Amino acid sequence: MKFIDLSHPLVHGQDNFPFDPKLSIISHSTTGTLRYNMTQVSMATHQGTHLDAMYHFLDDGKTIDQMPLEWFYGDAILLRIPKAPREEIVPADFQKIEHLLQPGTRLIYETGWHRQFGKENYFSDFPSLTQDAARYLVSRKIRLLGMDTPTPGRDWYEVHHILLARDAEVVIVEGLANLDKLPERFVFSGFPLNFKGRDGSPIRAVAILP
Repeated sequence: MKFIDLSHPLVHGQDNFPFDPKLSIISHSTTGTLRYNMTQVSMATHQGTHLDAMYHFLDDGKTIDQMPLEWFYGDAILLRIPKAPREEIVPADFQKIEHLLQPGTRLIYETGWHRQFGKENYFSDFPSLTQDAARYLVSRKIRLLGMDTPTPGRDWYEVHHILLARDAEVVIVEGLANLDKLPERFVFSGFPLNFKGRDGSPIRAVAILP
């Protein structure tokens, strides 16, 4: 069995979206002060590689602790759709594998944007999932949608509402790394921290291969 890390590392001062809380990772104590090392962390629930709960955009949507654990683990499909900066991701990109998009499918797509992580344009010029593409994926009743972009699309409000709606409840996993190292089929594992009543969580996303 082989494990491939799909998470970007968390580093003090790391960039994020303009209005999000900044990531702070600082030493609280050391073996020279209190005789043990301990770190103080302050960050957004949507820092780095993370997933969105329905409550992120819907006040009556499921919170992290209300989402079934099986939503975060299981067989996944990788779709490679290389895209240029700011290029749209449209229904046709997914329709070519429509026969694989069955109810409960965990779909992860690679645009190549994960290679831009840490660069100035990572949060501004990413390829963008259209509203029509989001509606198409919801119509296929997929369970999880993962991506190597920091958010699904520039129509972020509308796209999130489409995917997280009560009649859809698609788990959104954003900011995945190392997707170029994966085969088209693998087991995905990405469990959130058990924040009670909250909207999302950083995850340690991992691909499990035979």
